[in-house]
Amino acid sequence: MGMSVAALALGMSLIAGCGGKDATKDSAPSASGNQTEASADASSPAKAPVKVTFMNLWAKDSTENIAVTVRAELAKFKQENPDIVVVEESIGDQNAYYTKLKTLAASNDLPDIFISKGSELAMFAQNETVASLDDALGEDAAWKDGFLSTAFNDLSSGGHTYGVPFSMLATHVVYYNKQIFADAGFASFPKTWSELEDAIAKIKAKGITPIALGNKEQWVAESCVLSALGDRFTGTEWFTSINAKSGAKFTDPDFVKSLAALQNLAKAGAFNADLNSINNDQQKTLYFNGKAAMFMEGSWAIGAVSAAPKEIADNTEVAVLPSVEGGKGNARATSGGAGSGYAVGIKGYAAKKDAITKVLKAMSGESFAKSLAEKGEPAAFKVGEYDKSKVSPLSVKYAELASQLQFTPIYDSYLSPALTSVMNAGLQDLLIDAVSPEDLAKKIQAAYEKES
Repeated sequence: MGMSVAALALGMSLIAGCGGKDATKDSAPSASGNQTEASADASSPAKAPVKVTFMNLWAKDSTENIAVTVRAELAKFKQENPDIVVVEESIGDQNAYYTKLKTLAASNDLPDIFISKGSELAMFAQNETVASLDDALGEDAAWKDGFLSTAFNDLSSGGHTYGVPFSMLATHVVYYNKQIFADAGFASFPKTWSELEDAIAKIKAKGITPIALGNKEQWVAESCVLSALGDRFTGTEWFTSINAKSGAKFTDPDFVKSLAALQNLAKAGAFNADLNSINNDQQKTLYFNGKAAMFMEGSWAIGAVSAAPKEIADNTEVAVLPSVEGGKGNARATSGGAGSGYAVGIKGYAAKKDAITKVLKAMSGESFAKSLAEKGEPAAFKVGEYDKSKVSPLSVKYAELASQLQFTPIYDSYLSPALTSVMNAGLQDLLIDAVSPEDLAKKIQAAYEKES
């Protein structure tokens, strides 16, 4: 991108030079003429910088690799582009973020750039509140072709691209303390569901919470646990059918079994009692304090875990949920993909397209991808050479794990916001035994059928 802009600038200067030479061939400009031009230039008002608003869901002090990398690249961008002012609004609470996003969308007042899940984007596209990025991507082949081939899958709708991906992340990773597992008699992470249940019982008997869970904002149980656990039971073809509305149902036995398995973990005391009262940052705190043997979150948590107390960081290993007896899914899989990306509000796009596109490139292109890779997180943009010595030991472990896995769908990246809300609220009830797996499945199916 930098070379093409530089080449364009050089070409324009050469054209301007040739034009100037032709104009002065017959006579040299007079001194008075130069003074008049200088006076006119001096009296011309300075061009006001273009303001680009950027709303995201990362707390201002977030240690997530993606947040740290985006802000570092934005800092460089601001220095190199004084004619563009990026105004960042950070909303660290996901519920608050998506509530505000829906409110802004309803009045067609979305920010210039914001973070959106694929399911949200499809709805915004249908309501014509987001801009198609087909032209912007098509005008810079190096940028568009630099992304991984599947990077835009979650961010496209109706044959058009509405989002720019920043990373290819897993939403489900088990971060576990190998010393706690060893003390409970397990030299490695359980390979079957029954072994996991056995480990949970033995860890709990030692007075340690087996799994720290912070589901206050509702999305963690669905995005970081059920999206992977459900696939273990149903297989990916089931969700493909759900998404295509081609026959699969949420009341199908295999999906109900996944809900039952999750509820049985809660009944066995696998989670902290206040799981619906704390968030994902607080679940990590339980783990960092040595009060929990593991927690489940996405690959974005690698940065926070790497910065944890040394005893915790050194003893942390990564895994995914084990196979389930009779399950149809691949045990070497995890929910993941681009999932979310940068989207653009349509209201101000036409007037600020060039500035907005520059910001998008800064937060997704080669320099960004290299910096993200050096933190051990896979970018959506292809990465060439980078300094592997900067990668944390935990990032190396995750990269080794990820190389053995396939990505399966993240439920909330495909299901509508309304349907996701029903599922997520229901999971809170499921985890405190306020609803049965069968009844929750019926409730989700009823909401699903309303959309069909």
